[in-house]
Amino acid sequence: MNNKFAIAVLSGSMLLTACGGSSSDDTNVIPEEPSNVYGPLATGSVAEPNYAYFDLETMTVVSLTEEQAATDTSWDIAFKRTGVYLNNANNDSPVTAYFTGNNTDFWDGETPVADKFLNATPETELAAFDSVSITDVPADTSMFIADEMFNIISDFYNYDPVTHQVSAADDKYFIVNSDDQLTKYRVSALTQVGFAMSDITLQIANQDDADLFGAESPLLVDLVTECGLGDMVYVDFGTATVVTENDNWDLSFICNEANTGSDFEMDIADDATALQDFTNEITGISAEALPYHSFKANTYTEKAFDATPWYAYNIEGGIPHGIYSQYGIYLIKTDSATYKLQMLSYYDEESTSGSISFRTEALVAQ
Repeated sequence: MNNKFAIAVLSGSMLLTACGGSSSDDTNVIPEEPSNVYGPLATGSVAEPNYAYFDLETMTVVSLTEEQAATDTSWDIAFKRTGVYLNNANNDSPVTAYFTGNNTDFWDGETPVADKFLNATPETELAAFDSVSITDVPADTSMFIADEMFNIISDFYNYDPVTHQVSAADDKYFIVNSDDQLTKYRVSALTQVGFAMSDITLQIANQDDADLFGAESPLLVDLVTECGLGDMVYVDFGTATVVTENDNWDLSFICNEANTGSDFEMDIADDATALQDFTNEITGISAEALPYHSFKANTYTEKAFDATPWYAYNIEGGIPHGIYSQYGIYLIKTDSATYKLQMLSYYDEESTSGSISFRTEALVAQ
C-alpha cells in the first residue's frame, strides 16, 4: 500500500518503535530514545470489531473490557476500526480534541484530492507533526470538543419556557428496527402532570411485506395507571399494545420516583436500533437499503473526530476500498496535559485492516 510504513512491536502494551530501533536481537529491549510511533493496534474485523484503549500519559495500551472502559478514566483515546474515541467517563473533565487544520489541501470540498492522499507517507508528513508546538494550542478551550452521548429517541416533545408546559412534537418521526420488524412512529399527544408525563399517545406504523410503512395505529399509554404497577412501562410495536417486561417489547418508559407518571424519556430495547426521520421522507426501507441508513443504538456517541475525519476512503487510483490517512495533526487535551497526535495507517505489514498506527507526543513549554 502506498502509505504503509514499517514498525516493530515491542512486548505487550509497552512502547512501540520504528523498525531497526533496537541495537540487539532482543526485540523486548526498549531503546534509549523510544520512537513516538505506536501501533499497530488490532481493532478486529468488520464482523467482529473491538476497541483498543490507549493512555497518553504512560503511552501504553490499557487492557479493558468495553463495560469497564465506560467508567474507567485510565485511558484517554481509543480506536475501533476507523473510529477514534475520546474518554468522557469523567464528566467534569472529559478528554477533548482540536484539529489544527493542516493538510486542508487534501480535500476539494468533500472530494479527496487523490494524489495528495496517495503520495503522502509517514516520512513526508513527519515535518508537519514536528512543527506543532505548545504555542499552537488555542487559548480558547471551547475550541476543543469532546465525545458526547445522546439518546436516539429525543426531541419528541416541545417545551415552552414561559409557561413551562410540554406538548407533543407530533411532526418528529422515529424509525425503529427491533425483533426483525421496522416500525415508524411519532408522539401525537401527551399530557403533563407536574414534572412527569401522565399519558402519551403513539402513532405506530409497521412496515409491510412491500417494504412500505402501513397506516398509523394509535396507542394511548396511561402512564399514571401503568406506573402504579411497577417502575417501567413497556410497549410492543408489533401489536401496538402495552406489554410486560417478559414479552418482546420494543419501547420503554421509566416511571418517576413516586410511580405517578413517567419521566420525559423513551428508550428502545437494548437489541434495537433507530433513526430520526424528522422530515418524514422515508416511506419504507428494503433489506438491501437497511445497512446504508444511520441506525443507532438507544444511547450513542457523537465522536469529536467525526467533525474532521482523519482518513479518506476508496481513493480513485488507489487500492479498492482502501483507507488513506490525511496525516492531520490533532491536539488532545486531558486533565493533565495536551498531546499532538497524527494518524498514520489503518494497516499492518501484512495489510490487515483495522491495524491502527499513529504518532503522538506531549506538548511542553520550551
